[in-house]
Amino acid sequence: MRNYLDLTDVKIPFTDKPFPPTLYVFLAAGVCIGLIVLLINSSYGRAFKAIRDDEVAAEAMGINLFKHKEMSFIISSFFAGVSGALLAMYQYTVQAAQFKSAMTYEILLIVVIGGIGSVSGSCIASFLYIAASEWWLRGLDMGKFLGIEAPNLFRSGFRRFVFSIIIMLIVLFFSKGLMGDREISFSGLIKRFNKRSTPAKAAKGGGINA
Repeated sequence: MRNYLDLTDVKIPFTDKPFPPTLYVFLAAGVCIGLIVLLINSSYGRAFKAIRDDEVAAEAMGINLFKHKEMSFIISSFFAGVSGALLAMYQYTVQAAQFKSAMTYEILLIVVIGGIGSVSGSCIASFLYIAASEWWLRGLDMGKFLGIEAPNLFRSGFRRFVFSIIIMLIVLFFSKGLMGDREISFSGLIKRFNKRSTPAKAAKGGGINA
Protein backbone atom coordinates (compact mmCIF):
# COMPACT_ATOMS: atom_id res chain seq x y z
CA MET A 1 0.00 0.00 0.00
CA ARG A 2 2.82 2.37 0.80
CA ASN A 3 4.44 1.71 -2.58
CA TYR A 4 1.35 2.89 -4.47
CA LEU A 5 0.77 6.12 -2.54
CA ASP A 6 3.10 8.12 -4.79
CA LEU A 7 1.45 6.75 -7.93
CA THR A 8 -2.17 7.27 -6.94
CA ASP A 9 -1.64 10.43 -4.86
CA VAL A 10 -4.20 9.11 -2.37
CA LYS A 11 -3.50 9.82 1.26
CA ILE A 12 -4.06 7.26 3.97
CA PRO A 13 -7.11 8.43 5.93
CA PHE A 14 -6.78 9.80 9.46
CA THR A 15 -2.97 10.03 9.31
CA ASP A 16 -2.78 13.84 9.24
CA LYS A 17 -4.99 14.26 12.30
CA PRO A 18 -3.79 15.03 15.83
CA PHE A 19 -4.84 11.58 17.06
CA PRO A 20 -3.03 8.31 16.23
CA PRO A 21 -4.68 5.87 13.78
CA THR A 22 -5.03 3.32 16.59
CA LEU A 23 -7.60 5.55 18.28
CA TYR A 24 -9.75 5.59 15.15
CA VAL A 25 -9.46 1.81 14.88
CA PHE A 26 -10.76 1.37 18.42
CA LEU A 27 -13.49 3.94 17.78
CA ALA A 28 -14.65 2.15 14.63
CA ALA A 29 -14.52 -1.20 16.44
CA GLY A 30 -16.67 0.24 19.23
CA VAL A 31 -19.22 1.51 16.69
CA CYS A 32 -19.33 -1.92 15.03
CA ILE A 33 -19.84 -3.64 18.38
CA GLY A 34 -22.65 -1.23 19.20
CA LEU A 35 -24.33 -1.95 15.85
CA ILE A 36 -24.06 -5.69 16.49
CA VAL A 37 -25.64 -5.33 19.92
CA LEU A 38 -28.50 -3.29 18.46
CA LEU A 39 -28.98 -5.91 15.74
CA ILE A 40 -29.08 -8.77 18.25
CA ASN A 41 -31.70 -7.02 20.35
CA SER A 42 -33.89 -6.28 17.31
CA SER A 43 -36.52 -8.52 15.73
CA TYR A 44 -33.97 -9.71 13.16
CA GLY A 45 -31.59 -10.67 15.94
CA ARG A 46 -34.26 -12.70 17.69
CA ALA A 47 -35.00 -14.42 14.39
CA PHE A 48 -31.30 -15.23 13.97
CA LYS A 49 -31.24 -16.76 17.45
CA ALA A 50 -34.34 -18.83 16.72
CA ILE A 51 -32.78 -20.18 13.51
CA ARG A 52 -29.56 -20.96 15.38
CA ASP A 53 -31.38 -22.92 18.07
CA ASP A 54 -33.87 -24.83 15.88
CA GLU A 55 -34.46 -24.19 12.18
CA VAL A 56 -37.59 -26.35 12.02
CA ALA A 57 -39.24 -24.57 14.95
CA ALA A 58 -38.21 -21.17 13.56
CA GLU A 59 -39.73 -21.96 10.17
CA ALA A 60 -42.90 -23.21 11.86
CA MET A 61 -43.16 -19.83 13.60
CA GLY A 62 -43.19 -18.10 10.22
CA ILE A 63 -39.54 -17.05 9.94
CA ASN A 64 -38.22 -17.03 6.37
CA LEU A 65 -35.05 -19.13 6.63
CA PHE A 66 -33.60 -18.22 3.24
CA LYS A 67 -34.16 -14.49 3.74
CA HIS A 68 -32.57 -14.38 7.19
CA LYS A 69 -29.65 -16.64 6.24
CA GLU A 70 -28.93 -14.45 3.24
CA MET A 71 -29.20 -11.36 5.43
CA SER A 72 -26.80 -12.83 8.01
CA PHE A 73 -24.27 -13.57 5.25
CA ILE A 74 -24.51 -10.00 3.92
CA ILE A 75 -24.17 -8.47 7.40
CA SER A 76 -21.19 -10.66 8.29
CA SER A 77 -19.55 -9.77 4.95
CA PHE A 78 -20.04 -6.08 5.73
CA PHE A 79 -18.31 -6.32 9.10
CA ALA A 80 -15.56 -8.48 7.59
CA GLY A 81 -14.95 -5.76 4.99
CA VAL A 82 -14.84 -3.07 7.68
CA SER A 83 -12.35 -5.10 9.71
CA GLY A 84 -10.18 -5.60 6.63
CA ALA A 85 -10.18 -1.86 5.94
CA LEU A 86 -9.23 -1.15 9.56
CA LEU A 87 -6.42 -3.70 9.35
CA ALA A 88 -5.07 -2.08 6.19
CA MET A 89 -5.24 1.38 7.76
CA TYR A 90 -3.49 0.15 10.91
CA GLN A 91 -0.69 -1.80 9.21
CA TYR A 92 -0.39 0.30 6.01
CA THR A 93 -0.05 -2.94 4.07
CA VAL A 94 -2.16 -5.88 2.90
CA GLN A 95 -0.57 -9.14 1.81
CA ALA A 96 -2.15 -12.46 0.92
CA ALA A 97 0.35 -14.26 3.15
CA GLN A 98 -1.25 -12.65 6.21
CA PHE A 99 -4.60 -14.37 5.69
CA LYS A 100 -3.77 -17.99 6.40
CA SER A 101 -6.16 -20.73 7.46
CA ALA A 102 -4.81 -20.39 11.01
CA MET A 103 -6.45 -16.96 11.24
CA THR A 104 -9.87 -18.54 10.65
CA TYR A 105 -9.25 -21.05 13.42
CA GLU A 106 -8.11 -18.28 15.75
CA ILE A 107 -11.33 -16.33 15.19
CA LEU A 108 -13.46 -19.43 15.81
CA LEU A 109 -11.40 -20.20 18.90
CA ILE A 110 -11.98 -16.71 20.30
CA VAL A 111 -15.74 -17.12 19.81
CA VAL A 112 -15.73 -20.54 21.51
CA ILE A 113 -13.70 -19.27 24.46
CA GLY A 114 -15.86 -16.19 24.97
CA GLY A 115 -19.21 -17.83 24.31
CA ILE A 116 -21.07 -18.30 21.04
CA GLY A 117 -24.07 -16.29 22.22
CA SER A 118 -22.20 -13.41 23.86
CA VAL A 119 -20.77 -10.31 22.19
CA SER A 120 -19.03 -9.12 25.34
CA GLY A 121 -17.63 -12.63 25.81
CA SER A 122 -16.05 -12.48 22.35
CA CYS A 123 -14.50 -9.09 23.19
CA ILE A 124 -13.07 -10.42 26.46
CA ALA A 125 -11.82 -13.61 24.79
CA SER A 126 -10.11 -11.67 21.98
CA PHE A 127 -8.18 -9.61 24.53
CA LEU A 128 -7.26 -12.69 26.57
CA TYR A 129 -6.21 -14.63 23.48
CA ILE A 130 -3.91 -11.94 22.11
CA ALA A 131 -2.55 -11.03 25.55
CA ALA A 132 -1.83 -14.65 26.49
CA SER A 133 -0.40 -15.79 23.16
CA GLU A 134 1.63 -12.67 22.34
CA TRP A 135 2.50 -11.02 25.68
CA TRP A 136 2.10 -13.11 28.82
CA LEU A 137 3.47 -16.41 27.50
CA ARG A 138 6.08 -15.08 25.09
CA GLY A 139 8.80 -15.54 27.70
CA LEU A 140 8.35 -19.31 27.43
CA ASP A 141 9.86 -19.31 23.93
CA MET A 142 12.89 -17.48 25.32
CA GLY A 143 13.62 -20.31 27.72
CA LYS A 144 12.64 -18.51 30.91
CA PHE A 145 9.30 -17.55 32.47
CA LEU A 146 9.03 -15.94 35.91
CA GLY A 147 12.63 -16.90 36.55
CA ILE A 148 12.00 -20.59 35.76
CA GLU A 149 14.08 -22.27 33.08
CA ALA A 150 12.01 -24.15 30.48
CA PRO A 151 13.17 -27.58 29.30
CA ASN A 152 15.23 -27.56 26.11
CA LEU A 153 12.71 -29.88 24.47
CA PHE A 154 9.88 -27.36 24.70
CA ARG A 155 11.87 -24.14 24.55
CA SER A 156 11.17 -23.39 20.88
CA GLY A 157 7.36 -23.84 20.94
CA PHE A 158 6.71 -24.09 24.66
CA ARG A 159 4.43 -21.03 24.53
CA ARG A 160 1.99 -22.73 22.17
CA PHE A 161 2.15 -25.91 24.23
CA VAL A 162 1.12 -24.16 27.45
CA PHE A 163 -1.47 -22.07 25.65
CA SER A 164 -3.07 -25.20 24.18
CA ILE A 165 -3.39 -26.69 27.67
CA ILE A 166 -5.06 -23.50 28.93
CA ILE A 167 -7.55 -23.59 26.05
CA MET A 168 -8.39 -27.24 26.72
CA LEU A 169 -9.02 -26.46 30.40
CA ILE A 170 -11.31 -23.57 29.47
CA VAL A 171 -13.30 -25.73 27.05
CA LEU A 172 -13.45 -28.55 29.62
CA PHE A 173 -14.71 -26.49 32.56
CA PHE A 174 -16.62 -23.85 30.56
CA SER A 175 -18.44 -25.81 27.86
CA LYS A 176 -20.43 -22.73 26.77
CA GLY A 177 -17.46 -20.38 27.00
CA LEU A 178 -16.53 -17.88 29.66
CA MET A 179 -19.73 -15.87 29.24
CA GLY A 180 -22.06 -18.39 27.61
CA ASP A 181 -25.04 -16.41 26.34
CA ARG A 182 -24.76 -13.67 28.96
CA GLU A 183 -23.83 -10.07 28.32
CA ILE A 184 -22.11 -7.42 30.41
CA SER A 185 -24.46 -4.46 30.81
CA PHE A 186 -23.67 -1.16 32.47
CA SER A 187 -27.13 -1.05 34.03
CA GLY A 188 -26.53 -4.41 35.68
CA LEU A 189 -23.17 -3.26 37.04
CA ILE A 190 -24.78 -0.09 38.41
CA LYS A 191 -27.54 -2.12 40.09
CA ARG A 192 -24.99 -4.44 41.71
CA PHE A 193 -22.97 -1.47 42.93
CA ASN A 194 -26.09 0.14 44.40
CA LYS A 195 -27.07 -3.11 46.14
CA ARG A 196 -23.64 -3.34 47.75
CA SER A 197 -23.54 0.31 48.76
CA THR A 198 -27.08 0.36 50.23
CA PRO A 199 -26.38 -2.07 53.14
CA ALA A 200 -23.17 -0.19 53.92
CA LYS A 201 -25.05 3.10 54.12
CA ALA A 202 -27.77 1.49 56.24
CA ALA A 203 -25.16 0.12 58.64
CA LYS A 204 -23.56 3.53 59.00
CA GLY A 205 -26.84 5.36 59.46
CA GLY A 206 -28.49 2.68 61.60
CA GLY A 207 -28.42 2.41 65.34
CA ILE A 208 -30.58 2.81 68.41
CA ASN A 209 -31.36 6.33 69.43
CA ALA A 210 -31.64 6.86 73.16
